[in-house]
This record gives sequence, structure tokens and C-alpha cells, in this order.
Amino acid sequence: MENFLTYTSFSPQYQSASALAEMPPRPPNEEQLQAVWFEHWMRPVIETDEGVRIEIVQPGNWNHGAGPDFLQAAIRLPDGTLRVGAVELHLRAGDWDAHGHHTDPAYNETILHVVWETPTKTFFPATENFRHVPQVILKEQLLAPWEQVRGYISPLIDSRPLPAAQPGRCQRWLATQPTGTALNLLRAAGAFRLNQKAERLGWRIDAVGEKQTLWEALAEGLGYSANKIPFRLLAQRLPYAMMLKLTREQRLARIFGLSGLLPATSLEAFDPEVREWIKPQWEHWWKIRARYDYAILPRSPWKLSGLRPWNRPERRLAAMAELVPRLSRLHEAVAARDADAFRRLLDGIHDPFWDRHTTFTARSLSKPHHLIGAERINDLLLNVFWPLVHQANASTAIRGWHESESAANSVTELARQRVLGGIELKPHLHETLVQQGLLQIYHDYCRTDASACADCPFPKTIGAE
Repeated sequence: MENFLTYTSFSPQYQSASALAEMPPRPPNEEQLQAVWFEHWMRPVIETDEGVRIEIVQPGNWNHGAGPDFLQAAIRLPDGTLRVGAVELHLRAGDWDAHGHHTDPAYNETILHVVWETPTKTFFPATENFRHVPQVILKEQLLAPWEQVRGYISPLIDSRPLPAAQPGRCQRWLATQPTGTALNLLRAAGAFRLNQKAERLGWRIDAVGEKQTLWEALAEGLGYSANKIPFRLLAQRLPYAMMLKLTREQRLARIFGLSGLLPATSLEAFDPEVREWIKPQWEHWWKIRARYDYAILPRSPWKLSGLRPWNRPERRLAAMAELVPRLSRLHEAVAARDADAFRRLLDGIHDPFWDRHTTFTARSLSKPHHLIGAERINDLLLNVFWPLVHQANASTAIRGWHESESAANSVTELARQRVLGGIELKPHLHETLVQQGLLQIYHDYCRTDASACADCPFPKTIGAE
């Protein structure tokens, strides 16, 4: 019988440990370490560096943006307590402080710090609010030697974009159904989500009227997810009926003054152009400040870091002031179900100063930038215009969502990977009704699940079990 070379004789991955003894294994880089965690190549029960045995119920969703590496992870402690939160991974324990996580509130929900190497001296990671974070040394707790695991995760690392979530149990069933099954399910969930948004606005209309509700909803939309609460508070504390009686300068002074973002330092610290803008606002604000002292917002609800320059709240506050004289026509556009008119009114909002500035201290922009960009206008149509139209005519609003498109974001992509996996729904995936349906399912089921899908009721709800 002829002797044939086998593949294992070529690949170091399949060579014996003794053959590799003289080759020191290369440690993983941070992305490889995250891939190990994502694909669960560690033991189901691992020990912290303090000897506490914890069960990894679910590794969480891989976060490729700012903040902790994994979100919505779940671990079970020896006493049976289930903890849900974030997981942060580093090659070295000291990287926790070196990267500034000990002073960053974004890491306050971290439940586990996973590192590759054993620290040379005892290290205790802690959050900004001084809570100790349990720490795991992963190197000796893998399911297989690192040199083997490296080969197993290579296909994942080589693929782009990197995934954020593992497909759920519901996806396995949906993949066996006709395409229309998944599409109809998502559209039904989207219609439900639209109804929920409409109901929320309907309750507010009953309390404060249509125009004040529109004013508050638009203000909240200008705040994005990061600052929607302080923007909504401003609209409630500065009612539309009162703002309509003020001049443009008075509106700006009250909005910026009440926000707490109007600079209180000496004007000499600013460029002449900025001083020229601030001075009249202060001249009005200092006269009435005592009247609003109880309502001035503190800095705590504002998120001012990690934002794109043109999405800064200062620019949105200026846009909010310009909404006032247009709000009556925006209300008419809703009554007429005229989405194009609503869009044009928002697109026409400008401010001579804030079109070219992002903050009071940053250099001015080289060219004007819309206060409300096209993407934000689409979001306001989605979250304000169509839900208000729904009050009078649900079918028209649902059709509006069906016929419009929305840009994908990190959350919709996460929901797509979790619910749909590789199910192909083009060209319908950007349809607003479909995207919103994905979000509804994700928020109702995936986001509240801490069992790696094992206890999720959604598969049974749709008849998959």
C-alpha cells in the first residue's frame, strides 16, 4: 500500500503538543479574544481570579461601537443569582484603567472583566461608581488549547463585517418557511409598533392638545436616543403657546438658558463671532433667570461626549427654537397627511450661526451643515408624523411606513442577525414597516432574554414549537 501524506502532517493546528513544544504559542490579539468569547470557546463554568465559579449563560451581543465589548451578557453566580450586563475583554488586566474604564460611566453596568494573561500583581477593576468588577483569566479556561481554537475562529475573524449576535431559535424555524412567512410576521410586528407609538402620542394629545404634543415629540426626536429626555423636558417646561409669543432671540435665550448649556464664563474666553452670539442671549436670560431657577436642567442628563460634531445638542437646541414659527404649518401637514410638506418644512430650518458651528469652543465648519439632516428628518417622519397620522387614519399611516425606507443602524442589524440570520429578504429589508417589526420583536423578546434563547417564548408564539 502506498504511503500518502495526510493533511494533518502539513498543518500545525493538527500536530501533536510535543511537536509544538519548541514553538511558543502566539497570544491572541484583542479581536481574536473577543471572537473566542463570542463563539463561546471557554468552559461553561469558569472561575474568577478570586476562585468564584460562575456559569456563562450567554456571552452577550458583540458591540463593535463605543462602550463595552459585549452587551446583554448573562452569568449565574454560585448562589443561583442571575446577573445581566456588559462584559469587557482585554489582553492584560491593567488595560481596564489604562483605557479609562474606571472613570467612564458607560462601563458601570459591566458584570465581568475577561483578560488573557494573569496579572503580575493583584489588580481589582472597578467602575466609575466604585463597584468591584469580577475578573476572569481566560487563558487556562478554554475548551481546547489556544493554538487549536485560533484555527476554529479564523473563519469568523476573516469575515467582514463581524457579526453582533448569534442567530436565535426562531431563525432556525423561519429559515424553513416560505419567504413570505417571515415578511408577513415582520410587517405585522411593524404595524403593532406603529400602533404603540400612536397610542403614546394619543395619550399626550388628550392631556395637552395636538400642537403641544407635536412640539414635545419633535423636540424629543431632535435629542436622538442620547438626549431625548432633556429635550422633552425643555419642551414641557417651555410650552409652545408661550414660545410662540416670543421673539427669535428670546426663544434662543430661554432654550439655551433652561438647558444649562449657555456658557456662564467670561465672554473673553470665546472668539469674537461666538461672543457676538452669546451676548444678546445672556442680556435676556439674566433678567428672567430667577423666574426659571427651579427648572434649569443640570448637566447630568446631557450626553455631550461620543457624538458626531453636527449632532451636538447645542445645534439641536438652535433647531428647536426655529421649529416654533413653523409648528402650525407642520401641524397642518399632519392633518393633510402630506409627508412631503412636513419634510420640506424641517429641511428648511437654518440658523446663521449654528449652521457653521458645532459647539461654543470648536472651530467653525468650513461649509454650512444642515441643522436637521435628511436621516434625522426621516426619523421624525417615522416617529412623529406617521404616528400622528395614525390618530385619524391607521391604514394610511401603515401604508406610509410600508412605502417608505429607513437606513439600517446597529440595533436593526443586531435584530436582523438575531431573528433572521441568513434569511434573504431583499429588497424589503429597508422597508420601514419591516425594520420596525424587527425592532419590535428584538425589544419584546431578544433584549429581555437572559437564557441564550432557551427560555424565550417567541418560537412558541409564532408556532415554531
